[in-house]
Amino acid sequence: MGFKEIHIMDLLEIIRRFQAGHSIKAIARSLGHDRSTIRNYRKCLVAKGIAVDPGSPGVDVSDKRVLSILQEVLAENKRGSDKLDLLEPYRDELIDLVTNKGLLRKSAFNVLCEFHPNIKEAISYTSFKRFTARHKLALNSQVVTCRFEAKPGSQLQIDYGKVGRLFDHLTGTLRTLYAFIATLAFSRHKYVELTFSQNQQSFTSSHVKAFNFFGGVAQTVTLDNLKAGVISPSLYEPKFNRTYSEMAKHYGCFLDPARVGRPKDKAIVEADVKTIRAKVKELLVLHPTALLSELNDRSLLWLKEEYGMRRHGTTGEKPYRIFLEVEQPSLIALPAEPFEIAFWKEATVHPDCYIQVQKRSYSVHHSHVGKKVWVKVTPKTVEVYFNEHLIKVHVISRTGNRQTDIGDFPENLQAVLDRGLPRHLQSEAANIGPEFASLIRRVLTPHAYMNLRRAQGLLQIARKFNPCLVRRAATDISPASVFSPKHFKVLLEKMLDMEQQEKSSQVLPMSDETRSFQRSIDYFNH
Repeated sequence: MGFKEIHIMDLLEIIRRFQAGHSIKAIARSLGHDRSTIRNYRKCLVAKGIAVDPGSPGVDVSDKRVLSILQEVLAENKRGSDKLDLLEPYRDELIDLVTNKGLLRKSAFNVLCEFHPNIKEAISYTSFKRFTARHKLALNSQVVTCRFEAKPGSQLQIDYGKVGRLFDHLTGTLRTLYAFIATLAFSRHKYVELTFSQNQQSFTSSHVKAFNFFGGVAQTVTLDNLKAGVISPSLYEPKFNRTYSEMAKHYGCFLDPARVGRPKDKAIVEADVKTIRAKVKELLVLHPTALLSELNDRSLLWLKEEYGMRRHGTTGEKPYRIFLEVEQPSLIALPAEPFEIAFWKEATVHPDCYIQVQKRSYSVHHSHVGKKVWVKVTPKTVEVYFNEHLIKVHVISRTGNRQTDIGDFPENLQAVLDRGLPRHLQSEAANIGPEFASLIRRVLTPHAYMNLRRAQGLLQIARKFNPCLVRRAATDISPASVFSPKHFKVLLEKMLDMEQQEKSSQVLPMSDETRSFQRSIDYFNH
């Protein structure tokens, strides 16, 4: 049995039970002490002259002599505290570990044992807990907080909660159901939307619907660090999702993300998650075949007519009524134009002059190859921005997954993309000569695209030789004999060798003066 300290009142209860005729076993079981402990205290009381037999007169606590005897009995039977005394020099260090370092009691004990090995060998964790309890150290003590009451229309708190599973008729599968909860901090009136997704479009769309539901916008939106809203959490410079940030600018509100791991920064909506989860589970049981839209309609009706008309435990007011009377007039008015929800993504312009967004490819001008651009995808268009300037707009096509603007590519590639490569090859061949252009035309004539590579190879080889030589070769050869570009190359090389041999066999003309210096071989024989 664990250690349990006995005080004056416990000792008086032991005496009273002995005088009432209770056994040692019964007293030990009733008071939660060991039988040997009760037996030792009985012997000590009898030795000090305290009557404990059944029927004995009660003990007069007001008698100082009796009280002194009882204190002596307690002192004599007090459990030794040698082990606990070992912790006394480390009391300040222990308090620092818990209050300043934020460690739990078990963690503080482990750290203390690492720093001081003698403690680990001499004291158990149970003794450590007794030490902290006896000295009432500030371990896991309650932190004193200050409640800040929000002004009407000043703050809207946002959170998601997993509330169950629902059959999705679109996908034919059972999917996890989430609740988007938006609570006005002053009135506690809230908007709830059940959804299967937490992506940036769904997250932003839920905000827009919440603003329309309230008929206005709060000055500040406090949210969790969900990726759909906050890309990079930071206490000083949080980076928001582009779609979410555009929404805040459109409605004129400010975004205030909670600190990471600090749910109390939005404690009002955090407390609502449990309430909403219970209500949704109730709706799922009452309406097991209901569609998602039907569940959302029932939830909003419940918020207005039932939950909104019950007196709130904290404010003492009915949320829906105080919202209509006080908070709604304080909200920022909705803009005249509705917010167009778009998907924003940062993309890189690849060497092929395309960007990839949502598994589709869109062309961008070749001057931006290798650069980072921002892409805004709406239901109808794709807009590309570089340094906040609009550089490209594509109207979304429902056919194919690649949209191309020929003008985005260099001139030498535009002909290829415009299905005009055969024409482009003939134009390049004409620059060499009409004979070669005629050869290329005849090569392409049976089927332009089947013989495209052969024509490209001929043009590539022709650029490496003298145009006059190429024109002569093109005149002498027929397309049927040019099975591959290498045959044309062999022909050019042979013709080039013949020219060089002819040049070397020609006799150079000499003047009479030069001829006078000619000598026969016999001239050199002496």
